[in-house]
Formats: sequence, C-alpha cells, structure tokens
Amino acid sequence: MTKDVLMDASMGQIRLAVMEDGELVEFYVEEREKESMLGNIYRGRVERVVPGMQAAFIDIGLSRNAFLYVRDLLTDGDQNNLSGALPPIGHLLKAGQELTVQVVKEMSGQKGPRVTTRITLPGRFAVLLPNQDTAGISKRLDDGEERKRLKELARALKPEGAGLIIRTAARHVPVEWLKDEIESLIGKWNRILEQQSGGPVPRCLYQETDFVSHMIREHLTPDLNRFIVNDREIWEQVNRLLDSDSPGFRPRVEYFDRDYDLFDYYQVESAISQALSRKVYLKSGGYLVFDRTEALTVIDVNSGKYVGRTSLEDTALKINTEAVETIARQVRLRDLGGIIIIDFIDMQDKSHREEVVARLKEAVKRDRTQTVVVGMTGLGLVEMTRKKVRQPLADYLTVDCRCCGGTGRHLSPMVVAKRVERRMARYLMSNHPDSLEILVHPDIHKVLEGQEKDRLVKLGEQYACQIRITPSTDVAYGDMRMREGP
Repeated sequence: MTKDVLMDASMGQIRLAVMEDGELVEFYVEEREKESMLGNIYRGRVERVVPGMQAAFIDIGLSRNAFLYVRDLLTDGDQNNLSGALPPIGHLLKAGQELTVQVVKEMSGQKGPRVTTRITLPGRFAVLLPNQDTAGISKRLDDGEERKRLKELARALKPEGAGLIIRTAARHVPVEWLKDEIESLIGKWNRILEQQSGGPVPRCLYQETDFVSHMIREHLTPDLNRFIVNDREIWEQVNRLLDSDSPGFRPRVEYFDRDYDLFDYYQVESAISQALSRKVYLKSGGYLVFDRTEALTVIDVNSGKYVGRTSLEDTALKINTEAVETIARQVRLRDLGGIIIIDFIDMQDKSHREEVVARLKEAVKRDRTQTVVVGMTGLGLVEMTRKKVRQPLADYLTVDCRCCGGTGRHLSPMVVAKRVERRMARYLMSNHPDSLEILVHPDIHKVLEGQEKDRLVKLGEQYACQIRITPSTDVAYGDMRMREGP
C-alpha cells in the first residue's frame, strides 16, 4: 500500500487529505483562526449530576457544559474489579466538585463536548497514560518480531504511576528516541499537575498542538510515501519540526509549487463530492446507499446493473466482496461513528456469509479509529460500531436544506464561497484580466461580501484586478459566472 498525505492551505483554511493507493480515505479541514479543542485538558467544576443518565455535566469554560459518563471516571483497574453494574455516579461526584478532564469528543450541534478523567498524552511514538497501570502496544502492529520487541520495551520503559502504549509509528525506532519522547511526555504531565494546583476554575491546563503539528504527529509514520504541502510557510514549519524530531522523514516532505490546484491535481475534490453523496457506485455496476439517522447509519448494498454470469449466489458474493472495501473506505472517509448496519445482498451459503464478514473485519483494520465488526444477525444484517471522535464529514461541509425541512442537505454557503474563490484565483492566475465581475447566488453573495470581503480585496490586489461580486437569482446555488470587464 502506498500512502500519501496532501496538505492544502488556501482561502483561510488548512485541508488535509490522506490517500492510500491513490484513493482518498481520510479528510480533515480546519479554519486557520479556529483551533480544535480535541485533546485539551481543563480544570472544571461539576455543575450537575444526573443519576438517571449515570453522567454529570462539567463546566470547563465553554459555551456548553461538557458531558462526563460514569465509565469515563473509572480507571481500567477499577473497571476490571467491578463484579456487576457500574457504581452510581452520585457516589463518585457531587455538584461543585472540581476535577481535571480531557476532551475526547468535540461539540456537535446542541451537544457539548464529551470529556474523561482518564487523561492521555500522545506523542509520535508513544502515549502516556497518567494515573493508570498498563503497558501495551498498538493493535495495528502486525510484525511478530517487532511486536515482541516493543512489548518488552513498553514494560521496561513504563514510568512509575503511569501507563504506556507504544504506537505504530515506533516500528523499528531506536530505543533512545522512545526514551527521549517518554521523558518529554512525563515533563509535560508534571507541568499540567503544577498548573492544576491553583488558579480560577474553570480554566484550560493544556492545549493540544496546532493542527499542522498534530497532523505531522499522526501521519508521518514509517508507511508514509510522501507528505505534500502547497504552502511555503507550512512546508518550512514541517521541516523545522522534523529537524528536531525525525530528520529521516525530511526527504518525504515535498513542496507543491505548480500553477494549479493541489486537490484538483490529485482528484481529491471529486472524491469529497462522492463522500457527500447518498449513493456510491461500485466498479461492477452495483452501488451503495448511505442513510444517516440520529440513532445509526444504514448502508444498503444493491446489484444495480451487474447481473452476473452463473448464479444468483455467485452474483451476490461478487458484489458483496467488492462492496466491503468501498464500505470500509467510505465509513473512514465520511468519519461515521456509532452504530452502523450493513444490508448486504442475501446469500444462502453460510461459508459465503462468513467470508464477507471476515473480509470486512480485515478491511477495517486500516482505520485508525476504533472499529468493531460485531457480526451478522439472523436477518442477514451486519452490525458494526465505530468510535465517535469528530463530527461526520457531512456535518462539517453541509447544512440542512431549507427547502426540504432538513430531510436533505446541500453544501454550506461558506463551502460554496470558498470554491468560488478558488475558481476565481485559478482564472486570475491564467488570464490576468483588468476587471472581473462574478455573478453568484444571493446566499453566496452575502458570504463573499461579508466574511470573505477582505480576502477578495487581497486577491484583487495580488493580481491587479478589480473584482466585483454581483448577486443573481439566475445563477444556481452552487454555481458561478464570470465576465471580464473592458
């Protein structure tokens, strides 16, 4: 497998695409002015304990209180010693009590972030687990000899009073590198403890690294082929980080300085459009249908135009096995979480059903987010779960449609406006007009003349072009028209 990571910095956003064998499998987007809170550590105060939900709401200084489930209060040792049900949360927490928590799931819609008291401090090669007692390695490490070596190292390097997990990126890494990083993580935790000892509540004790640094830590792994960046400043930042951390990775970092869009060149935009579509076609002619509800996601596998050559059973097996890889990739790309139900085409042969489930279990191993294939029900439906960490991709890039009362979705005005700006930039780069009139839908006009106005002014100055944005109901919502002036 060939893994490439593309980082596009334009129009006030940083977008990152992870490609495996030329296929988009992960996509992230971050506003440059807005930082993620995932992984941040706060000193908070219990606002309300809700026994009926076995949970508590914690004030950590944000617009919405954080949600803490009783299981996230218990260490692994506590949970292993439980003989039955979880203890009542009222026995563990009281309103007004102070505690230190870490964000494990970002705010979504009207829901506040989810937090835990089981702190984790990740590095590139290892994860420190303060106040826990475990020593392990990543489940994704499949090299037998290397697993054995790293297991022994995990036990030998585990600090007193803390747990340690060796990550996949530590494969074949020198012991000195691991020791240095673990010492750095211990120092970071000691500084957090010092800040915890006094000060106003709520307050932030530790803020995760910036988006670029976080992506480098997560994706510059031994299996990486290339890390391609189209912004000179970020390219230099990446190289500075690698100089002090992993200089051996520097040859894999490339600067993309061509006169066309990075994501267009690698066909990322078309893959994103497919990930936002309800229907995804298979090469055989079959297709998948994705439907999200509040409770779960349903994926339906259909034969479509494929009719097979021998029997109905062989046709079903062919489409189902082809669907497995696409489902695993789309679930990962769409960042779907929670319960996922897959309705494969019915197969009568038990060995065929087992083969499809086994292939799915193997396919989801490439997903960095915890994914469990439970199995096939009596009705032939495959159940799987995937840990919720971030909002699904559709929630980042789309909004509820006003015309259909929320039953369908379309691209948000900001996303469309960004696309208009990128098309304008490409046109200006190639044609160099003195003036340019852009006709867009009124909803897009509001964004371009509001939040994005300063950016358009700079764009016009950059190319010595007078840009005028005109609203027009004759232009479709996601479209635009350009007219050069005299």
